[in-house]
Amino acid sequence: MLAAMPSETSRRLELFRLALVLIDRGSQEVPLTLSRHFDDVLHQARRLADNSRAISPEMTPQAVQLANELRAYDGLRDALSGVNSIKDVSQATAHRVLRNMEPRLASAD
Repeated sequence: MLAAMPSETSRRLELFRLALVLIDRGSQEVPLTLSRHFDDVLHQARRLADNSRAISPEMTPQAVQLANELRAYDGLRDALSGVNSIKDVSQATAHRVLRNMEPRLASAD
């Protein structure tokens, strides 16, 4: 039973993942605050994944976690290619990203 519980690591990306789940389930609009969070985490994570020396006190723990996952999982990196903001995320893209986020967790479906 405890093995089914999300890890502390995966909970760090809950809001990022929530934005993707909303899109995956057909929501037409993601709340502005959540959209901004998604974009901020994505941009910081990419910067850090490309250059580990880019770490700074302004980096969020969520961005650090996502950067680690981008480096560890080719499928996640590929699923997010071409995504520069939440506006670029289609329902199919959201589904693909969710399938590739932390593969050891169950799907959001």
